[in-house]
Amino acid sequence: MNDYKLTVLFGIIGLFISLSIIIVGFFKTLFVLIFTLLGCYIGFYLQSKIF
Repeated sequence: MNDYKLTVLFGIIGLFISLSIIIVGFFKTLFVLIFTLLGCYIGFYLQSKIF
């Protein structure tokens, strides 16, 4: 299982993204993904500068 850890992880992420595009819509899903990535970037930046 360790050999395929990233493959399974990204497969699950792809599944959730595709389901959210089908259920919610493309632009709402894109909006959520952009702000999630922005939040991750800010978190990594603050962690590296402050702590």
